[in-house]
Amino acid sequence: MFKRIDHIGVIVDDIDEARSLLESLGMRLERAQEVPERNVRIAFYQCGDGRIELIEPTSEEGRRRRLGDGNQARIEHIGVEVDDVPQIMEAVRALGIGLTTSEPVPVGPNLNAWTQPETSDGIQFQLVQRDAV
Repeated sequence: MFKRIDHIGVIVDDIDEARSLLESLGMRLERAQEVPERNVRIAFYQCGDGRIELIEPTSEEGRRRRLGDGNQARIEHIGVEVDDVPQIMEAVRALGIGLTTSEPVPVGPNLNAWTQPETSDGIQFQLVQRDAV
């Protein structure tokens, strides 16, 4: 069902500081953008065969919900590459796993869906169909 780990999503308080850290560790920026419809700024860094996605919430409500009171960076989700997001959405629903949306969500060149962590043993998975949009 899952092909490989595509990326690890990390919520950060300050994306510029986090980017500086990853670059000082020798990681290469793949892409960075603001995603206003999701109220975030993101940056993807190549790390071997996978990526690290930095996510900075841009709204106060998003910062409270995703960072909590401590504004401490934390791993939020594990992105897994799949061949067909709508098909995998059906398959995970059949296993009793909930999703945050009823339809796949395009972000950049990819089609995505996210599991509800409370229905998948506390782990949020992002289903990623690369270059599907």
